[in-house]
Amino acid sequence: MLLSEFQLHTDIFPDAITYEEIEREYMDERWESKAQFCAAYKFNEGGLAEKIQRAANARLIELGEGSAHHMRIRAQMAGTIKALTEEVEGLEAAYEKVLKDMLSPTMVSMIRKRVKEEQP
Repeated sequence: MLLSEFQLHTDIFPDAITYEEIEREYMDERWESKAQFCAAYKFNEGGLAEKIQRAANARLIELGEGSAHHMRIRAQMAGTIKALTEEVEGLEAAYEKVLKDMLSPTMVSMIRKRVKEEQP
């Protein structure tokens, strides 16, 4: 059943999650017609609308918990990225210092002195 058909039969305009549950229930049950199902939903026959709403609410809770879980994971990843970035920056600074020290005039003169000492 299309959402537009459901809306036409019931004058109810459900959100996407609720409509997915309506579709699931419609497909799971044996209904003589779309109109019969829609009337049962509209008038909550046998608690049909309540059952569907509970299922939709459970899905929304699942989605919310999933979002919170993913937010925690993203926060942990951001912390790890920050720590690794700081470590890389520290290593780059140490590398730059070593290069600078190696190329300093003092170091160059020390190397020249050692080279001269080693020459026969």
